[in-house]
Amino acid sequence: MGTFKAKLRVWKEDHPEKAQELDLMVDTGASFSWISKSRLQGLGITAAYQMPFRTIDGRVLERDMAVVYIASDGRSVPDLVVMAEEGESEVIGAHSIEGLGMAADPVQGKLVPTVMLALGSTKL
Repeated sequence: MGTFKAKLRVWKEDHPEKAQELDLMVDTGASFSWISKSRLQGLGITAAYQMPFRTIDGRVLERDMAVVYIASDGRSVPDLVVMAEEGESEVIGAHSIEGLGMAADPVQGKLVPTVMLALGSTKL
């Protein structure tokens, strides 16, 4: 899949007027979005808890997770993101993309609205 960037607005629930617009790489292989801890702290966002992540070389990292609000293309939702440490990449991950009801379109190089799957939760 090709790589591309997309715009994502991020803010603390009770301070939407302080939203920050980011231009981040889309990484559908990342479960969660990774956003700089210092950037999130600057918005008044604090860690909710820690979660372990396994790196490609097998190490396990503990990273702070934060509850934020995100928006893209006129859609906004609450989300859970990783507070990336200094030197770590900032990316938009699958959790954020799907939470917004969007999909990565590598041909157009952008996030696009999509119809989500409903598996096992509907009557036929």
